[in-house]
Amino acid sequence: MALPKLNAGPKYEMVIPSSGKAVRYRPFVVKDEKNLMIAMESKDTKAIIHTLLGTIESCVEETIIPANLNTFDVEYMFLQIRGKSVGETAKVSVKCQECGKEHPTEINLEEIKVNVPDISKTIQLTDNIAVELDWPSYASLSELDLSEDAGTEEMFKIMSKCFKSINTDEERIDVKDVNAKELEDFIESMSSVQFAKIQEFVEAMPRLKHDIEFTCGSCQHENKVTVEGLTGFLS
Repeated sequence: MALPKLNAGPKYEMVIPSSGKAVRYRPFVVKDEKNLMIAMESKDTKAIIHTLLGTIESCVEETIIPANLNTFDVEYMFLQIRGKSVGETAKVSVKCQECGKEHPTEINLEEIKVNVPDISKTIQLTDNIAVELDWPSYASLSELDLSEDAGTEEMFKIMSKCFKSINTDEERIDVKDVNAKELEDFIESMSSVQFAKIQEFVEAMPRLKHDIEFTCGSCQHENKVTVEGLTGFLS
């Protein structure tokens, strides 16, 4: 006699921030959580990212390629799946900006939104040279240092991941066909004004974030703290 099938439903719906596409998904099952726990325990960044992307692919009903999703897509989608799996609130601890006292608080994960700005992804550098940009995929940034302490060289690498093509009056050059050194030389040959246009696009990249306002019970300071990134909501 065959064993009964557990947890065939329910299914939920969410919208992928970058594309606006609605997809259906299921909550985690024990297999998913087991894989995530093993990856977290390994402290291997590549293993964690691989498992995170695999979990999203497993839980989403429609066919998607998680590695091609933007960073904010992956963070948002994983958080929504987690919310329906282990609870729609997350406990986080934030510090008072005045005295540093820790304040535990709960965030409703359903309130977390990603605002994608309506900006042009084509930047005109000269009369006959333009670049096509896009925010980098989660997979393409997996080996880079994305912390606040990241150095200048690392920040240039992050910027280079945003380039899709370089367009002239005669041709469109796909950056996938250009080696890293050529692209680096191209970026370094920009004027300060041209470089600022690229930097503005990169800095506008959407982030998973939520503002928390509270009055410190210790020093009575009125705080407004922003929790950002996936790790901020899972801490």
